[in-house]
Amino acid sequence: MRIKTTLWIAGSALLLSSCNSDKTTPGYTYMDDMYRSPAHQTYEPGTTKLPVDGTVPRGYVPYMIANTNEGYIESRANSAVPSYYATLDAEAGKELYGQFCSHCHGEKGDGNGILMQREKILGIPGYGADKLPDISPGSIYHVIMYGKNNMGSHAAQLNYEERWKIIKYVWKLRTDQTPGAAPAAADTTAAQPAA
Repeated sequence: MRIKTTLWIAGSALLLSSCNSDKTTPGYTYMDDMYRSPAHQTYEPGTTKLPVDGTVPRGYVPYMIANTNEGYIESRANSAVPSYYATLDAEAGKELYGQFCSHCHGEKGDGNGILMQREKILGIPGYGADKLPDISPGSIYHVIMYGKNNMGSHAAQLNYEERWKIIKYVWKLRTDQTPGAAPAAADTTAAQPAA
């Protein structure tokens, strides 16, 4: 009987000692590192890691032509046109064109958008072959990526596929402004698969 009482008292004391009266702490924990991870301050040395060399974000397609006048001339060769560009539906870019381009370039691509009508920005070119005879889908992509003259870059607002949809629609507007003309050869020449 004495052994049972001693064991019961020892067990009760052990149980009561494991309880914690301080409600702000978790009490005694086993393998404490599993409950609390080591805290790091933002940008503390050793906490931020650079991506591995040569990696790009998911969905990003690198554009290797430089933002120079020579780069613009190089872009006319359509070296960056993806292979699926020829099969794109021109109407797929109409809504995007309305959101990003029509306020300057106009609904018809004639350079007579609302900003031109209100004289906020002057000298906006239309897409007709008489106004821009040397453009190609590759050069339009270059202008969307880097901007040109008063037009700023739209690379941050549009992803890769959206840019090509808009370009296909712009090319449709260009052919609509040149009555009786067949689609220009620059529409599909040198189409290469994108990286």
